[in-house]
Amino acid sequence: MVCGAGNAQAESPHYGTVSGTVQVWKTKVRSEGPKHGRSVLVYLKPVDQQTYPPVEETVIMDQKGLLFIPHVLAIQKGTTVTFTNSDNDRHNVYFLYDKSGETLDIGTWGPGQSVSHQFEESGVVITLCKLHLEMAAYIVVLDNPSFCEADIEPETGQASYSIENVPPGRYILRAWHKKLKMKGAPEEITVESGKPTTRDLVITKKKYAE
Repeated sequence: MVCGAGNAQAESPHYGTVSGTVQVWKTKVRSEGPKHGRSVLVYLKPVDQQTYPPVEETVIMDQKGLLFIPHVLAIQKGTTVTFTNSDNDRHNVYFLYDKSGETLDIGTWGPGQSVSHQFEESGVVITLCKLHLEMAAYIVVLDNPSFCEADIEPETGQASYSIENVPPGRYILRAWHKKLKMKGAPEEITVESGKPTTRDLVITKKKYAE
């Protein structure tokens, strides 16, 4: 899957590309159903200080069929998410911040209504509904626009990713999955002007990751 910097960063011939595969190792991911495990996020964390334009973007996470859609949502810090209710039931949205363990309830509303929330801190936000405990989603808030959400193929256990429009510099390459961990220590890479960088990653159960 090809991913770029979206509206937060204009294209430039001096930027580079980081691409490769993510392989699932010694396990399998759930490939069917609305809460599948096919989504894997690959992202870059700058080693050197980088300056990024402020984000002026709004995306939608729907509540439909007693589900959050999409189940995994990757956004840049500063993005506003509008939570819509497409069901005939009332819904609630509250957040569990994975990093701090803190929670935030942004309200309960009826069919056809929506509430928006701007995410100003990076990290994984588990998104839940107090009225329907089976509902859950993951919002991954990142510091910069250099990320890609890819889809794991059930037959091969592999996903292809490509992050475009990456400013030259040194980065730590990481992968996130809702249940699996990246195998080995995160790797530092150098992105050069106008050149591609290729790296393959492996994700697995926590007990195999180190």
